[in-house]
Amino acid sequence: MTGSNDKDAASKPEGVERRTRPYLRDIFERAYEVACPLLDPEQNLHTTGSVHFLRVVLHDKFPELHQQDVAILSVAIERVFVERNKKEIPQ
Repeated sequence: MTGSNDKDAASKPEGVERRTRPYLRDIFERAYEVACPLLDPEQNLHTTGSVHFLRVVLHDKFPELHQQDVAILSVAIERVFVERNKKEIPQ
């Protein structure tokens, strides 16, 4: 009987939380709002070094974050920005 419960728990997505930094999820939307103008090419004409600049801005806005957390957050923000701003390609 224990084996079937283990199988059911493993198949459910709401099972064990795998993320080790849930606090990054808590601040993600606020950080995304800060980052959007930096990532939007229409608003930011100076794209040279934008990844570094994004990390500097995020660190300034969230000084309590470790440098590694800022790096993780910036990569996630860039990925979500690309996904949210995909243009539909006409066929």
